[in-house]
Amino acid sequence: MPKSPAVAISKAMKTTPKEYIEAALEAAERSPRLFLWISFLLVLIFLAGYALAESLIHSMEILEFSVKIPWAMLISTYIFLVASGSGLCIINALGSLFGMHRYEMMTKRMAFLSLTTILFGMLCIVLHLGHPERMPIYNAISPNFYSAISWMGMLYTIYMTVVVVELWLLSRAELAERSARTQGLVKTILELITLEKLRGTRLNAALEDPRLTRIVGALAFVSGASALSMLGSVFAHSESRTLWHGPYYPVYFLISSIFSGYAFLLLFTIVSYRVNGDALKPQLKALIFEMAQVLALILAVGLLFITYRLCSELMDPLRQGPARLLLTGPFSPLFWVFEVVIMSILPIIILLRAVGKKSLFGVQAGAALVLVGTFVMRYEFVVAGQVFPNIPGGLPSYWPTLMEVFLVAGVFGAFLLIYTLGEKFLSLKEE
Repeated sequence: MPKSPAVAISKAMKTTPKEYIEAALEAAERSPRLFLWISFLLVLIFLAGYALAESLIHSMEILEFSVKIPWAMLISTYIFLVASGSGLCIINALGSLFGMHRYEMMTKRMAFLSLTTILFGMLCIVLHLGHPERMPIYNAISPNFYSAISWMGMLYTIYMTVVVVELWLLSRAELAERSARTQGLVKTILELITLEKLRGTRLNAALEDPRLTRIVGALAFVSGASALSMLGSVFAHSESRTLWHGPYYPVYFLISSIFSGYAFLLLFTIVSYRVNGDALKPQLKALIFEMAQVLALILAVGLLFITYRLCSELMDPLRQGPARLLLTGPFSPLFWVFEVVIMSILPIIILLRAVGKKSLFGVQAGAALVLVGTFVMRYEFVVAGQVFPNIPGGLPSYWPTLMEVFLVAGVFGAFLLIYTLGEKFLSLKEE
């Protein structure tokens, strides 16, 4: 019977670096689906590299940046990924911080997903800026403490640093076991990562103390939730943009980040187990159906928030313009089809039926619909907020260019590639 790719890679962890590479190549040969999947992701990354090179050579105008609509698809993708990562941070805190211990079996996967989504969300900002190197320099030498964008960047940097530490604490024991089974360069690298020389010291005992992991998890929750609220404030402080301004969106950002975080977690967990051919343990399966019910509930709350926002705006003469853009204007197809039906109503029905029938495929489909609808909702939110009001000359129009689509596809390709490698080598499987 032929060995599976997982067996080949596991065997490689016990060998020299050369044999490790040979076993990894053997695993790719024995798994054409994995090879094709990684090849597809590399093509997306190559297209993004091409678009980036073209933008640097011919200026950023090829991405259709304009005075009227300066924030476009890269910004909406940034919000989608970063808000979802913040939602995963909040969900992760349910186990480590709020005592819902059944969530702790998924802590490692949630921490890794949260870190990668926020990291590649920040990459969208870097690609959006003409000179990204100026951001950290001037943020360090002349920070503006009155700027919500400045605080948002600082808080997300702190959050990513804390999550890296949390992920290292969660993976340290398993990496140490791998180090004991390997030799050569791989063993040396793993010993450096796990701080093997500290074994038997008081510092090592402190690192292995479960209370330290809980403290780090609490810091991750505080910094992640603060960064998310600051992200909502970036838009809420814009008095000239009536769609964004006010107290509504900071609260809705919190709700929408939680349901997109649940959708990410459910979809990636189920797909990972299906692709690897592993059976879900009864405890994990029960938790997935519980999460599906919670997701349906939060989607219903989000739908009520959408209804409240539109009703309150229609009753305010100064805010009727942006509301009509969504209800009957050029953005109405995106609003009704994606935000209302695909993101809210349809997933609620599918998820509740899936829970009743104990269908993992139904949960997977409902979570996928939520992510598709949320992605379009973020795009609609960013662009529509800049369309009304605007400078004289009529309502401006915007549609993503091919180069912009290449960049966004490359970001998602790199994100999925890192997640695939993390699934293979970091042992994200629930315990």
